[in-house]
Amino acid sequence: MKEVFAFILLLLVAQWVKPQSGKFIPPMTIAPAFSGTFGDLRTDHFHSGVDLRTNGQTGFEVVAVEKGFVSRIKVSPYGFGKAIYIDHPNGKTTVYAHLERYAGKIAEYVENAQYQKKSFELELFPTPTELPVQQGDIIAYSGNSGSSGGPHLHFEVRETATQRILDPFEFYTEWKNQDKTPPTINRLLIYEIDSINYLTDSLQYRVVNPTRKENTFTVPNHLKASGSVGIAIEVSDQINPISLKTGVKKIEMAVNGEKFYSIYFSKFSFDETRYANGFDGTVDSNWNGRKVFRLWVDPNNRFSGLQLAKNSGIITVEPDSFYLIQVTISDFAGNTGKLSFSLFGEKEKQGKKAQPIGLPARWNTENTFKTENYQITIPKDALFHDILFRVNESRTEKFPYPTVTVHNTRTKLFKRFSLEFNADLIEKKLQDKAYIALINGKGAEYVGSDLRNNRLMALCNRFGTYTVMVDTVNPQIIPQNLFNNANVKGLQEIRFKLIDDTGIKSYEAYIDDQWTMFEWDPKTGILSHRLKPQRVKQNQSHTIRVVVTDKLNNSSTYQAKFYW
Repeated sequence: MKEVFAFILLLLVAQWVKPQSGKFIPPMTIAPAFSGTFGDLRTDHFHSGVDLRTNGQTGFEVVAVEKGFVSRIKVSPYGFGKAIYIDHPNGKTTVYAHLERYAGKIAEYVENAQYQKKSFELELFPTPTELPVQQGDIIAYSGNSGSSGGPHLHFEVRETATQRILDPFEFYTEWKNQDKTPPTINRLLIYEIDSINYLTDSLQYRVVNPTRKENTFTVPNHLKASGSVGIAIEVSDQINPISLKTGVKKIEMAVNGEKFYSIYFSKFSFDETRYANGFDGTVDSNWNGRKVFRLWVDPNNRFSGLQLAKNSGIITVEPDSFYLIQVTISDFAGNTGKLSFSLFGEKEKQGKKAQPIGLPARWNTENTFKTENYQITIPKDALFHDILFRVNESRTEKFPYPTVTVHNTRTKLFKRFSLEFNADLIEKKLQDKAYIALINGKGAEYVGSDLRNNRLMALCNRFGTYTVMVDTVNPQIIPQNLFNNANVKGLQEIRFKLIDDTGIKSYEAYIDDQWTMFEWDPKTGILSHRLKPQRVKQNQSHTIRVVVTDKLNNSSTYQAKFYW
């Protein structure tokens, strides 16, 4: 009997590993409307898939694009939210994220695991035989979970063995065929790269609006420049009339007919994704949301999709010389847009040179800056290039502790830096309630709280102004459709609003003293539970207890009785 079972298993494995030629079908049956494409510049990352809009609604069927098995399931209030990963026989893994809910056996599998682990948040790795799927099987319904900015499906294709992310358009001819229009070069930016301004990331630039005729963009007059010049372009593409503007797949630049710069988005690994900060040409809030792509490269930008950058993409403009610049952009369907303009070298202006201000910080070494009150450590390879680092400590009436302005917000980072405050600044009884906050337009935003060796520490994604705050206030638990002794017989869902300054760390709920799964959505602040007769008996009284703890371990409890 064992021999027969082993033979059957061998046949199944052989069937699985043999080469497959199955074509991927779209992950949803509704007409594709794109709001994001592969390689789009985002805050601190390249976009790793495609975003398929769902008409501002949730609940559309999501299907397996090819046969395979569910290899990973993740449920989180952040990031991808509810996500499914499917491994396919062709060596690819597809990812479906920001889901509203799972379907069928997958839904049962997840809910059983959540109750077993007593946690809404979890990560599961089913075996190949636990959750097999066929092409076209409904696996979930589209949603807006996690850090999604609106209802849509985020869809990815990866190499299973390496987990490198691939451009999904390379698997869908039907998506490419919908794009008949070339991408657009909306604006041209000319940077004159002075050495001091480069070190302080305060480069001056000019904006030029090209003239368009079909897929050709031109600047009618010669542009004057001198010294080292960097080019940036604001680009966009619209795949079909129901899609939003997205990015492009390839950008090339030639100078006097010679290839000078080329970047191509076909695949990359997750540890490369923050290289996006090194291509982002936005310099102030006026460019927020626009895709401004720099065509020069800093020393610590080693993105694998960068195919060529002669002289780091920086053009040396000599006096009384002409330079013909041609920039070609290509979208995911192969449509191209071409920009041509010329630079005329003028004599460098002999105005007063900026004086270097700040302390030298090298991109390829660790840099530490320390005073009695704080310490800043910028790890090796965190900076994209050497900078003149500036830091300023001050006190204001608005904040109880010193504020530290770390360099400037224009300087982007590849890695996070650590910021430590001397805990002696904080009253002893409040030290375990203290945290580091980023001061921005929203006020003071929680960054982190790690108290050790008399230092309060946090890892920070970006330069800016930081301070120490204290949180001793318990979270608020506000029932939305429940009160003590309420009769909620017709209710389908129990909902609470959670409010806290630093954010929710954990939450637990019990109905009749039995752990009950509640779902937390930080975007809306709603903690909810869908009532099911299988979990909560109908036509009788129940007790409910909800315990919520914030990131500084302040805790609140809500208790009530209800009839359902």
